[in-house]
Amino acid sequence: MSEVSPIITKARHIVVVDDDEDMRKLLTLILSTEGHPMISFADGEAFLRKADASLPICVFLDIVMPGRSGLQILKELNARRYEAPVFIMSARNDTPTVVEGLKNGAHDFLHKPFDPYTAVQRVRHALELWNGRNEKKSAANLVRSEFPGNVRLTRREAEVLAELIRGASRSEIAVSLAVEKRSIDNFIGAIMRKFKAKKAIDLVRIAMSQ
Repeated sequence: MSEVSPIITKARHIVVVDDDEDMRKLLTLILSTEGHPMISFADGEAFLRKADASLPICVFLDIVMPGRSGLQILKELNARRYEAPVFIMSARNDTPTVVEGLKNGAHDFLHKPFDPYTAVQRVRHALELWNGRNEKKSAANLVRSEFPGNVRLTRREAEVLAELIRGASRSEIAVSLAVEKRSIDNFIGAIMRKFKAKKAIDLVRIAMSQ
């Protein structure tokens, strides 16, 4: 059996990408009160290197940073079909840049400085988006779906994929479906072969695009 790629971790954390250390500390302090772990990056490249490892609840992305700008990072995320909501931030009220950011997948723009509660509201909105997506991607819907290339899933494969979309670990899926973890690995491997996916996170992106 081919090696199964690591499953994405549950969407529990929040990401802040900003070269301003004070802003990173402020958002970490404010948003951690919502009970979610925080991960921060001082530049976009560092974030991109970790972006495929897990899907956060949402990302707060500064537009003006050294190296690749936040807008360039956003375009890269969009090209990867990144599923986490991204909120762009800037102290500059540059309308064309904001419009371009929204066209490239940003969910909203926050003009610095902003009321801390505004960031809390965006996190809660992101959670609502995830909940809505999970409801649409139930196992029942997935087993009825026909994916590109005439790919269809068995009932058990659909159940496993639905759990992946919710962010469950292999152990959690095994407990939920009352099967051994080795069986879960086999199901994930079979789904990946059907979709010709290289990583488990790609399965989520394919399913969410339907």
